[in-house]
Amino acid sequence: MTEEDVVAVPVVDQPSTRDRILTAALDAFADRGVEATSLDAVAAELGIRKQTILYWFPSKEQLLLDVVDHAVDELGRIVSDAARSARSRTRSGSGAADESPHVPTLADRLTAVVDATFRLGTTRPQLLAVLREVTRLGPPGSTRLASAVEPLAGEAAEALGRPADQPRLKEILLAASARVVGLATEAEVRTDLGLAPDLAWLRRSRQDLIKSLLDSLLPGLNDLTRVSKH
Repeated sequence: MTEEDVVAVPVVDQPSTRDRILTAALDAFADRGVEATSLDAVAAELGIRKQTILYWFPSKEQLLLDVVDHAVDELGRIVSDAARSARSRTRSGSGAADESPHVPTLADRLTAVVDATFRLGTTRPQLLAVLREVTRLGPPGSTRLASAVEPLAGEAAEALGRPADQPRLKEILLAASARVVGLATEAEVRTDLGLAPDLAWLRRSRQDLIKSLLDSLLPGLNDLTRVSKH
């Protein structure tokens, strides 16, 4: 058998024990609440001993703080990726899509960020739920969340472009993030209660939020034709 006959098997990085604990704790805090989740329960779900968790996180409080960092880091990657990969929504005068390339505008990027966060309500509800839970509990988790989100808003502002607008954009994004998380989790709560999804309400909320963001950044800009109606 020659070297050419050997099929290379790709090496897949396995999550570290620390990352597995963070993921399990995040899901547990989101599903059951921080107060109702014990380290013993997290350990049982992972099939490890409680002492293993305490090796990585000396207390439940420290685990909570690191879960906050973990959640904000994940949210930051999603938001920044959405801003950087936003597509231009410019339309031609005839109403048909203009096939020529366009650089995404601030409206395009903001829309992409809002939509990516709303989608988390379906694709990653635990992420939004744990942020809501931490805010409800107050310090020290909420204090950690505030300090962790601030640089995230700065990164998102940088990804959105317009360097001259970044300080104000950062301030607006911090305020808007609370609204987006609230709206997305409200939709999740409705589902948990067995209520039918109110898609019309969700669309209106999305459009109102994007319009509010654009009006805050660009006073007088009321042309919503650049914002997707879907």
